[in-house]
Amino acid sequence: MDKKKNKQQKVPRAKLFSFKYILYDLVKWFGFWQTMIWYRIKKTYDGPEAKKRIKGGAFISSNHVGFSDPFILLTAFLSRRLHFVFMTELIKNKFTAWIYKNVFLSYPIDREKPSLSTMKFLSQYVANGHVLGLFPEGHIKRDGEVDAFKGGIVLMAYLSGKPIIPVYHQKRTSIWHVTRLVIGKPFDVKEKIGPVMNQTKLNEVANELYEYELHLQEMCEAGKK
Repeated sequence: MDKKKNKQQKVPRAKLFSFKYILYDLVKWFGFWQTMIWYRIKKTYDGPEAKKRIKGGAFISSNHVGFSDPFILLTAFLSRRLHFVFMTELIKNKFTAWIYKNVFLSYPIDREKPSLSTMKFLSQYVANGHVLGLFPEGHIKRDGEVDAFKGGIVLMAYLSGKPIIPVYHQKRTSIWHVTRLVIGKPFDVKEKIGPVMNQTKLNEVANELYEYELHLQEMCEAGKK
């Protein structure tokens, strides 16, 4: 029983080649052309540091404007396999849950009360070299505005020792418009919090990440590069 439980809780390491990635890679590369043609993604960066290729594990933090957001982020970070967390509510739909788990190799999470064990697992998942996409607002904001961020991503980044890559995704108002993304500088939570972590510091860093997201929003709206 214990061996089976430990096997289930084992955190996989990122690999360049693996049979489990075959379906993921096929869908990603096929979907890349579909997404680029339909959304015409235009990326800008907040300085040279934001342009550096992601090496090793990282969290991608983005605002959430629609159900297509994961596909847009997959296309924007094409050089890496980007996985996501998804709402536990979707597990009720067996087909959707199967797609998230087996195609995108993503993990369910309770957005209202995420368990500490799940957060530790995802922290170790990123520490092992994976890239994980999250939407810290916890819900879709179709008006394009950015709500306050939940602190879970900050805690996981701290536990993993890996950076957060902030992204602002501008909701387009017409199919004739391009889809604009601004990619920010890596956000080092470990460095900002220091050796001693507490709830106050986590909240402060979560608010700082949120303020930086608003800065990226301003850059996007002003058309700056």
